[in-house]
Amino acid sequence: MNKNITLRKFDQFADHEENATMETHIEARDFSLFYGDFEAVRKVSLQIPKRMVTAMIGPSGCGKSTLLRSINRMNDLIPSTHASGQMIFDGCNIYDRNIDVVTLRARVGMVFQKPNVFPKSIFDNVAYGPRLQGVKNRAQLNEIVETSLRQAAIWDEVKDRLNANALGMSGGQQQRLCIARALAIKPEILLMDEPTSALDPKATAKIE
Repeated sequence: MNKNITLRKFDQFADHEENATMETHIEARDFSLFYGDFEAVRKVSLQIPKRMVTAMIGPSGCGKSTLLRSINRMNDLIPSTHASGQMIFDGCNIYDRNIDVVTLRARVGMVFQKPNVFPKSIFDNVAYGPRLQGVKNRAQLNEIVETSLRQAAIWDEVKDRLNANALGMSGGQQQRLCIARALAIKPEILLMDEPTSALDPKATAKIE
């Protein structure tokens, strides 16, 4: 299934000298993932370095999304899913029984193919994660929300309607809101599963 997955690394943050000593952030060691008896990902071994944009490239159905979701255990939500081998993050196998999955997902954020905004205001969508992390100060929340929306290139479009329901936004705006929401909790890693696949070229350009 996944022999056709290729990794491409785009170094946007480090110079060539730093590349020589770049640390591995994620490592798969003979990692397989099953849906019941079906082996969706078969014995994958790979290394992904810190501070690097890395793309998984391959044909439809080769297991890219499944492998990506394995990095923060989103596949756990599917019944009869189980894994073998190891998925190492920050020196630990994330499939060990003692791993706190909620904490893992706070450290490894994810943006899906289709936007999944909450039926709340634009502000509350972005502030949702920080509030769960214990941020209550309004000024601090305001700063987090603005910074995250700026990083997602949507602040100028929504700054005057932060209390509006996010469901009234266009598809491209909703997707950028999801990116802002993921960035708001300051994840160490941000997984993005074809976040522009359902968008028009104009919306895609803004996200990219």
